[in-house]
Amino acid sequence: MQALGFRRPNQVREAVYGHLKALLLSGRFAPGERLSEPLLAQELGVSRTPVREALMRLAEEGLVELVPGKGARVRVFTLEEVEEVYGVRALLEGEAAREAALRATPWELAELEARLRAIDEAPAEDYPEQMRRDLEFHRGLVRLSGNKTLARLYEDLLSSLALIRSALPTLSQDEATREEHRAILEALRRRDPEGAKRSVEAHVARFRDLVVEALRRRV
Repeated sequence: MQALGFRRPNQVREAVYGHLKALLLSGRFAPGERLSEPLLAQELGVSRTPVREALMRLAEEGLVELVPGKGARVRVFTLEEVEEVYGVRALLEGEAAREAALRATPWELAELEARLRAIDEAPAEDYPEQMRRDLEFHRGLVRLSGNKTLARLYEDLLSSLALIRSALPTLSQDEATREEHRAILEALRRRDPEGAKRSVEAHVARFRDLVVEALRRRV
């Protein structure tokens, strides 16, 4: 972790917050892992105050848990919460795909296809980068709906989704995921709204089941 170069107080606070949030969403820390204020401050080259403030903000966003007497740790989602997050994801992405199939331009679909290629072009050993690009594909899909309210709700869900998704860091480049992504893209190209919606829902359901299974094994 590199030291941050900002020195103005406001810049330091925002830089530390943004950096820690990016690390959390990339899977850098495991669910339940303790986040040491002194260690993070040392690694970032800042005082403990902006680190403490960042952890408090991240706790408000549901990414970090503040445990009395033990400090901060990465949030651990219950199985029920995972089901809820993936249920909402299926609703939002499914509707986004349905709307995108009706309005996305060929140029926009070419851009979405480029996001798929980018997933496979990520280094095979760099799971956080694969996951980041995977999520960017889904964000791009949601934006193609043209529904700003839906996109805003999806952005609110994305932090929880990324943190849960970090439990399965190795699946972005597997063949089943590739096939599901291609099925979504092909349904969009066919202008098949219901087919696009079903393809997204099937993809989300498979990942939900895999995440739940992984979490159950850890219990």
